[in-house]
Amino acid sequence: MISDDLLPDGVPGTIPVGNEDNMAVTGVADDSMMDDDESLQVRTMEVPRWLSTLDVTKYLVGHGKKRSLEEEYECTIVISGHGSGTKDPTIPGFHLPHLLVTISGHDVRLIGRLRRVLEDSLIDYVIENTPEPEDHRTPPPSLGRLLYSLALSAANASPKTKDHTPDRTVLARSHYPFYLHTRKSHRDNNTDNNNQRGPPTKRVWMNVMELPQDDDTEEYHGRFLAGKNGSLLEYYRTKFQCRVDIYGVWGEDDADDLMCAPYVLVTSEESKHNVDKCLQFIEHRVREHEEKYGASRRSGKRILKGEME
Repeated sequence: MISDDLLPDGVPGTIPVGNEDNMAVTGVADDSMMDDDESLQVRTMEVPRWLSTLDVTKYLVGHGKKRSLEEEYECTIVISGHGSGTKDPTIPGFHLPHLLVTISGHDVRLIGRLRRVLEDSLIDYVIENTPEPEDHRTPPPSLGRLLYSLALSAANASPKTKDHTPDRTVLARSHYPFYLHTRKSHRDNNTDNNNQRGPPTKRVWMNVMELPQDDDTEEYHGRFLAGKNGSLLEYYRTKFQCRVDIYGVWGEDDADDLMCAPYVLVTSEESKHNVDKCLQFIEHRVREHEEKYGASRRSGKRILKGEME
């Protein structure tokens, strides 16, 4: 259990329950969010359900990290929700099925930088808990899913965001090449090199799609999306200018290395439109496969543009 000094029972000025979802902050503060006054600012960061464990909470703020981060960024950190270890039901986010990180401070720029450090810690956790690949360019299979979740949470922060569709395409840090994620600052919060930044990762348009499961065996289906000898992967690149990665369906080792459910990751350096068109093509192929082979997705089919729910 996380000790009380790691998870205080309350923080002055924390957000009321129910207003958490739209109060995240991106890693770089928007000028429109800057306030000249000294009022307390509160932002949140959601952690995916598949990473919402007590072990992750300890990794983020345990062993003196919480106090060190709070002093460096002049903020207060509270973690609640499933996997937090907190027993106080009055803390915002206590009943959530995933971890909720609440950051309070007077400077949104510092809050944004702290969020970026916590995001990097989550990336580190995935890297450290996945067998090292032979090709150092190849990312851990769960990394793309994490980067998409973090980007979606950050995108929901902007007051200019009108589309809050939960599975929409967003701008995110690229999962590839992987080695860029191993050259971040703050890899050790106790070193004197915390202010040294590593080379930036690319930003790409990104989305993910759930894979169907066999209705009888519950085995995930996804190889059909690659085509014979990877022919469809090349088609996605040439037709839509998209990179498509399929995770969790290439044998026991592939599935064992995955921390989340098997999925499809679609990215493009070109535009959001490219990703959306590629996903539309993939969705139609998945529907055909589900009907033909008796498979389905837990969340159901994805609603495409122009379709009625």
